Amino acid sequence: MSKTQKAGKRSGLVTVCALAFGLSACQIQSPSDLLFGSTWDTSRANIPNTYGTQYDCRTFQGSGWKGIAGGRSNDLDQGMSVSVAGCFHTLDECQAFLALMSSYLYFQEYMRCNPHTA
Repeated sequence: MSKTQKAGKRSGLVTVCALAFGLSACQIQSPSDLLFGSTWDTSRANIPNTYGTQYDCRTFQGSGWKGIAGGRSNDLDQGMSVSVAGCFHTLDECQAFLALMSSYLYFQEYMRCNPHTA
């Protein structure tokens, strides 16, 4: 294989990688997308919070589901209590929220979706 062919394959690979990275970055379109984005950092600052989002129960309108997650998490090897609630229009959204929250809690005291009307 000539040097020109090798260089062409490398530039094609670089182009594909850049395109894949660009498309993955385009998938985050709103703060609520960040709420459901995957992460493994369990510091207090990075635990998902619904306040001020469309999932904030204080401003939720209509009927749906209230997801409540509580338990213990670690922040720099120090245990801390975590309790988060969010209101969702569908049960699937509520269950997705609980699944996300379960990745932040090493000890889950409660995780549930209850019918909710605002």
